[in-house]
Amino acid sequence: MEIEKISGMLACLGQPTRLEIMQLLAPYSKGVEARGVPAGHISDALNIAPATLSFHLKDMLYRGLVTQKREGRVIRYRANIPALGSALEYVVTEICGVLE
Repeated sequence: MEIEKISGMLACLGQPTRLEIMQLLAPYSKGVEARGVPAGHISDALNIAPATLSFHLKDMLYRGLVTQKREGRVIRYRANIPALGSALEYVVTEICGVLE
């Protein structure tokens, strides 16, 4: 994974609301059967205005931290766990040298 992409992902997660979104999405994003979470549920669960949530999700989508899938009028979001894992693994191994 290239360093600029990793930097963008980590910068994106440097905002508390986005970490809360990832924390909410993660359990619904694992495995083949994971359906994700509708945007309305995220908004309600975290008490975030829909426009504000849309702003955060747009950047998270751009950075590759979440994926989306439209089901009719509902858009479901999933955390991109493999991408986040790769970014963190890079930091731990290449920068910190922990797993050598």
